[in-house]
Amino acid sequence: MTDPVSIRAYRSGDEQGIVDSYNQVFPTKDGRIPWRSLAHWRWKFLANPAGQIHITVADHAQQGIVGAYPVLPVRIQLEGKRALAGQPVDLVVVPEFRRYGERPGLFVHLGRKNYALYGGQGEGKCEFHFGWPVPAWRIGKKYLDYENVRDWDFLFRTAGKDGLPERETPAELGVRQVQRYGADVDALWQRLAPGFQLALVRDAAYLNWRYADAHDRSYRLFECREGGNGALRGICVYTVCDFLFPNTAFLVDWLCPSDDTDATVAMVAAAEQQANSDRAGALATLFPQLDPRFLQFQRFGFMVYGTSYFIVLAPFDHRGTVFYREQWYHTCGDSDLV
Repeated sequence: MTDPVSIRAYRSGDEQGIVDSYNQVFPTKDGRIPWRSLAHWRWKFLANPAGQIHITVADHAQQGIVGAYPVLPVRIQLEGKRALAGQPVDLVVVPEFRRYGERPGLFVHLGRKNYALYGGQGEGKCEFHFGWPVPAWRIGKKYLDYENVRDWDFLFRTAGKDGLPERETPAELGVRQVQRYGADVDALWQRLAPGFQLALVRDAAYLNWRYADAHDRSYRLFECREGGNGALRGICVYTVCDFLFPNTAFLVDWLCPSDDTDATVAMVAAAEQQANSDRAGALATLFPQLDPRFLQFQRFGFMVYGTSYFIVLAPFDHRGTVFYREQWYHTCGDSDLV
């Protein structure tokens, strides 16, 4: 008897079935508006500047798409070279098919197929997958080679009844909001990239796609420039959402030399005043614990808040967990949670 479910790579035309299966499984915002729209899907997977689609689907002969293992490819700087990594996002199997087929179930078979097609070294392959799969951690560890890399500890300042206090800033620097980032952000990234053993490529193409063009969420993009010649010293991205706590402001992305204290202070001050304008209950951000910015922000009055979230990795290389724990520069914007 022919199996009615085939596990295969994404084909053009699958997108509506993928979105429909996601919205079938996950609740809607108010009973009417789906969590995922086709426009959101197209932005996330088709407009992605990595230029790759790494999705496997479970296609039923009569019912169409009944499961999907989408991986969002991102360009990375890895030990001085360009490569790809992938973040599994919006994973779904409709309930009646979760135990379909051979053990351990359809979710794992979709993941393994994705690994076989898109994991490894070489053109168009991901060196590793990464994510924050707290609910799926056990099954991922047992069957999909997930490794726990690092706890996610946030830095935060709570606002009092009068908000966050105004911070003294260098007079020669100015911070302003922009609609999009331009070519000088590319130059800033090129200047800082050699200092990262591992980081997502934070050029204008990525930052504009991730934040300026984002669907279903609004971000504020800031630049810090010198007052005289307008030279770019750093950039940061800000939003307000209910992650961790209701009405919390976040610095979700950050690109600035760790030893440029003046630019750092100027951008932190701008974010604090924006948080006051938004009447946010706190301002939070995140850096790896071994990154100098993690201590630097504590000197600015930020405290450390441990969460139940942690980064996991499915490696397709030889580097080992310690390399990723010690060398990966990341912010909370590297995830799709904030």
